Amino acid sequence: MGRRRGLFASRDMRKGEVVHDGTDSDVVFPDAVAYRRFVFALPRKAACDITEWTWTQRLEQDGPMMIMLAINASAMLNPSFTSEEANVLPETSTSQLYYATRNIKRGEEILTDLTFRDQRDFAATDLDEEYDESNGKWHRTAPSLSHYIFVRLTYKFDFQ
Repeated sequence: MGRRRGLFASRDMRKGEVVHDGTDSDVVFPDAVAYRRFVFALPRKAACDITEWTWTQRLEQDGPMMIMLAINASAMLNPSFTSEEANVLPETSTSQLYYATRNIKRGEEILTDLTFRDQRDFAATDLDEEYDESNGKWHRTAPSLSHYIFVRLTYKFDFQ
């Protein structure tokens, strides 16, 4: 499978060097209402992209699952095909700092193991709730379908 776009080193980087610091650039939404307001204020194409760049992550051990969004160069970070191929990783699953796991040469694609970051546990947030206009109440959807239902059916977006 070929990659369509990617993030490439603009200079040589040493093992252990910070390659990406998301602490100041990753967006942390306080709740699903704020995320929904943001997404649906965007043009349709941008909203589709944003949902692809959204993940869930705990920012502290045993902390709440947060809805996160990369609106920075890290959105172009591709996953590695194998864990050995990854050349940047966070130290822990709660970290937003990505470090070079080995020396990286200028022009080399920066790859990560997305099992650390690309979590889609929307059931652990309130994003898997949908509003029922017939009774005016919020209810939980099936967790595995929550993101799909939230974007595609509830708000009738056509992502083609």
